[in-house]
Amino acid sequence: MRPRDKSLFAEIESDVVDTSTRLADTLRKCVVLGGQAGSVALRDWATHELRGYRGEAELPAYRRPGAVIKVDAVTGNAFAGGYRITGQQISPSALPDPIAEVVDEEVPLIVGVGEIEAMVGQARANGGFINMTLPDAPMIVRLMNQQIGIGSQQITAIYWVLGESALLGVLDQLRTILAELVAEMRAGMPDADTIPSGEVADQAVHVAVHGDGARVNVTTAQSSGGEHHVLLAPTPHDQSLWKKIGGGAVGLATIAGVIIAILQWQNWGF
Repeated sequence: MRPRDKSLFAEIESDVVDTSTRLADTLRKCVVLGGQAGSVALRDWATHELRGYRGEAELPAYRRPGAVIKVDAVTGNAFAGGYRITGQQISPSALPDPIAEVVDEEVPLIVGVGEIEAMVGQARANGGFINMTLPDAPMIVRLMNQQIGIGSQQITAIYWVLGESALLGVLDQLRTILAELVAEMRAGMPDADTIPSGEVADQAVHVAVHGDGARVNVTTAQSSGGEHHVLLAPTPHDQSLWKKIGGGAVGLATIAGVIIAILQWQNWGF
């Protein structure tokens, strides 16, 4: 093997325990390592973490941090004795049916890791929190006001409030996954190898990223020639990687349009 192959894997091992190293830098090395190992799974995962999860890419569970839903509103006539309400927390159940089935107190962070790191800085500069507008928020506001009816309060805005700690938690989970990924690949590499095989790298992604599959171990033959075999330890359950979003038939075209917009937003971007 070329010396640079060994140094690349060693750099990644060092990066995952060095919190001063930017996650984006380590992930770029993982893209290159995936190419050298012939692992599509490793390349794809690292690329999605860098560029974001869009299109048909499935969003991992660790990229759904908890948040609260808040609204701004006006009571009465804001220009004639009424007053404004800012940051009133509501339950997802207060959302119009069946929008509450696809919007809850979790924010799907589909952006690249660099943007998440930037959001941490924004939250830190804003008292520890960042506001994120719900997809197609104006239509949701209109539907909620129709549901409330003409009365003393009208909603003017709806958004998630996401804490700095939740964003840092996502980044910390990502660093831990990288450490597990490297450990799984190292466990599947014979001492003589300096780069994991494609099979070992793919399996490491299934175990560390998706939480399914079997851990890898390597046995080295005692006879001359140093032949080695990758063994997959049995796992009790095979977890599905696909998540389904349910929803019934909706009579109102406007509500159906909002749901479609929300699902597209979760897949394609803010």
